[in-house]
Amino acid sequence: MFLVRYFRYSFEYAKLFTRLDEAFGKVLIYFFILVMISAFPLNYLIVREQGWRLDFITESFRVETPDWVLPDSCQIRASKLVCDTDEAFVYTHRGLTYIFNYQEDDVDASQHQVLLKEDIIIYTNGHDATMFGVGYTGFDDVVDFTSINFMTGQDRADAFIALGEGIEATFGPYIVIYTVLVNTIVSLLTNTLFVLLLAIVMQLFRFGYSTFMTFTQSIKLVIFIMTLPAVASFFIGFFSPAFAPVIFQLGMGLITMLVMLIYGRKTYA
Repeated sequence: MFLVRYFRYSFEYAKLFTRLDEAFGKVLIYFFILVMISAFPLNYLIVREQGWRLDFITESFRVETPDWVLPDSCQIRASKLVCDTDEAFVYTHRGLTYIFNYQEDDVDASQHQVLLKEDIIIYTNGHDATMFGVGYTGFDDVVDFTSINFMTGQDRADAFIALGEGIEATFGPYIVIYTVLVNTIVSLLTNTLFVLLLAIVMQLFRFGYSTFMTFTQSIKLVIFIMTLPAVASFFIGFFSPAFAPVIFQLGMGLITMLVMLIYGRKTYA
């Protein structure tokens, strides 16, 4: 398979310049896989930590306990909001609107709100962005609103904090997918720009030589050189995710310069 062959080529620095006639499309596929390898440790950490922390609901409840009288006819159990009525209950707390037992099919994403339907929670940020949490997965125990209404003091404050944490945790899978996707796209764009930059710098070596590789061949060479830094950042990333990108890009730059200075001169002299 060409991927195994490219992996082997990448450690044969003295022969890299003879491998530059490989199909550009296949080399791009290899590049994408290398980016996935280098990004994997951070993506794994994102999955393990359940994505970026979403805590604005809990924090607002922690700063100030709502003075709501929750609907006695509703409770959260069996991964659903169960109500004995079709009535929707609207509350506002610190600039965010909460609608319990929301019955409409349409959602106005221009409103800053949390909509709690029977089996789904919807958050809209007021700027046409929407996030969904399915199945009330953030709630392990039954949440009885009547009991909360009778609570006072710290017990009531803790109950609302737990309610906020449950709402936020329900968005966990959505947040994980979104965060992994953003991190992967950012890694792909960043490394694409870095490869192009190194390929441009590499073209500066053509001065003084009668023959030299093309810009496309320079890109292929840089991608092959990426292999060792990608593997190194993969392992380092599990111990220090923030340091892995530094190793990856620094390694690419150093190896590229060394390959050009040591083997490039022999090839094009």
